[in-house]
Order: sequence, then C-alpha cells, then structure tokens
Amino acid sequence: MSGYILSDPNFSAGKDKDVVEKIVAKFRDRPSLKLIGYEPDPDFDRLPIEVLGRPEALREAILDAAGEAYKLIDMEKQHGHHPRIGAVDTIEVYPARNITIDQCRDFAEELGKEIYKRYNVPIFFTGKNARRPDREGLTVIRKGNYEGLRDSVSKDPSRAPDIGPAKLHPTAGATIVGALEQHDAYFNVVLDTTDVAIARKLASYVRGRTGGFTNIQGVIGLPQTHRRTGKSCVAISCEISNPLQTPIHRVYNLLRDEAARYGVNVISGQICGTIGAEVLVQTAEWYLKLEAINGPWDYKSQILENHLLDLEAQT
Repeated sequence: MSGYILSDPNFSAGKDKDVVEKIVAKFRDRPSLKLIGYEPDPDFDRLPIEVLGRPEALREAILDAAGEAYKLIDMEKQHGHHPRIGAVDTIEVYPARNITIDQCRDFAEELGKEIYKRYNVPIFFTGKNARRPDREGLTVIRKGNYEGLRDSVSKDPSRAPDIGPAKLHPTAGATIVGALEQHDAYFNVVLDTTDVAIARKLASYVRGRTGGFTNIQGVIGLPQTHRRTGKSCVAISCEISNPLQTPIHRVYNLLRDEAARYGVNVISGQICGTIGAEVLVQTAEWYLKLEAINGPWDYKSQILENHLLDLEAQT
C-alpha cells in the first residue's frame, strides 16, 4: 500500500513522564515515519500523539507503542478527567496523501485484528469501520467510561466489543480503532473563570446530543491551569469531527458570546495537535470577509502551496 496515513493514537497516560517517554519512543527514529508531536496532559492523564507515515511503518509503530502502553498502564489505577475505556483509548487513522479512505478502512481493520491477536485486548470499531451506526462516533462506545464499560459489558449484549469476548482486559481495558475521512479538529476555548458549573453549561450548548452542533460529540468543561499565564481557569474542550462543515470560528463565537452572559471572557483558543490548513483559512475567510477580485474566494486556486503540491505530484 502506497501513500501516507495520518494517525492520532490516544493513550491513558499524562502524569508519569517515564511512561510517556517510553510510549513515545516507539514512534521515534523509524524509516518512513514522522513523529509530528505529542502533548501529555496531566489533568486529563492522557497522551495524544500525532504521527504520519507509510502504512507498513505506521502499523508496526502503533503495534509496538500499544504493547508498551498495555504493559505500563493499569486502568484499575488510572483516573483521568478525559473519557476513556483503555490504556490505548483510541487509534484513528485518516488519509493524508495518495491514499483512499477505503484503503485506510482496510488498514484499520487489520490493525484492530492484530492488536487483539497479539495482546488479547478487545476492539471496538468506529468511523468507517463501525459495525453499527451508533458506533460511528465515540460517545456510545465510551458511555460510562472504563468503569461503566467494565461493569456492563458482560451483562449488556449491546456493549459487547467487535473483536473479543464480552469482557475487558483486566488491566488494559479495550481499544477503539477506526478510519475517518477527515482529521478531527481538537479545539479548546479557555475561559477566565474557575466556575466549573459555567463551563459545563457552555459545553452543553455546543455538544451535539444536547442541542449543539451535530459534528461535535466530545465536549467537556474542566478546570485546569493555563500553561502560558499560570492562571487557574476552565476549558471547553471540543472534538469537531468535520471542521470544514462545522468551522472552528463558529464554535468559538458561540462560546465567547454565551460566556459573556455570565461576565466571563475568553483567555485563548487552543488547537491541540495539527489541523488542516483549509480549516484555518476558512476562519480567516470569515473574519476578513475574503473574496477574490472577480468572484468568491477560492481556497484551492488562491493558496500558493496548493499549486506547489500539484507540481510536486506531477514530478
């Protein structure tokens, strides 16, 4: 399989630096693979990693990192604020260049099977690999978090994994695997208040199942320390599944305006990991009211780098 796949596996470790580095090490110094970055979060006790590579190189790196995480993380002792069901919570993959979503779906399918074969950790498929419509997103799979799934999976057939028996691994839990057409945007809006009740109320305004945006499933309002200023604050953390359809400026504007009703200001917007260039340009287009001289603004034809990429693809 040629082309490049992007992946952002999320591990349930953000406090222990030694554990973090041992997991991240599995992505370092590998041919045909680029470790884009990683952002351990001690408040969430979570480690999101972004990596880009050729399919075979990416597959082996993810399998090695998963094995390390399963060995080092005990979900019976892990307690983070972020929703999670296992030591390796999610492994989502996206077509990056010269590869189709169908190829990514096949990649995720084989990856899930191999994880179970090697490590005996049950697998839930999501995105394009979902066996049921309600598992195309993460909310239903993660209902009740690790503890809730652990206690109900053997009793409720609707909660059974797609690969493996109706029980979790005793320390590693379960893992969610799937291919998605577009990389999610992980976007936080940080507020200058410590009132968690306000944060949770605002989160409900943008969460799809509570009346917000249908493309936003994961939204939480949690206390944290703003890393640039050191201020105590709260953050509305949004997982936007199609940021071109639900642009980040629309989410930001709604949260800013609703927060103002409570006398709360925005400290910053935060992008976690990478984001597609068109997503940010779309925000610039809205704020600057962009248009071309002879018609509407066109991202594909008016961004220089797009033409350079086209030329590179021809050579």
